[in-house]
Amino acid sequence: MNAQAVSYPSLQRRLIAKRRSRALFLPRTAQQVSRAAIIREIARAVAALAAIAAWGVLIFLLAP
Repeated sequence: MNAQAVSYPSLQRRLIAKRRSRALFLPRTAQQVSRAAIIREIARAVAALAAIAAWGVLIFLLAP
């Protein structure tokens, strides 16, 4: 097959390479996470861990 021949796999490779190279220069679109949101998530995680610990203690105390 000729090196210049167009095939579906070669088109896919070219498209993927084009997307990857273009993505490097696009402006960041990720949302900035506020400090309050981070603190809220940490508080939720602490509350969940405390609830799990409480269940563990309760089961330990109720076990015969």
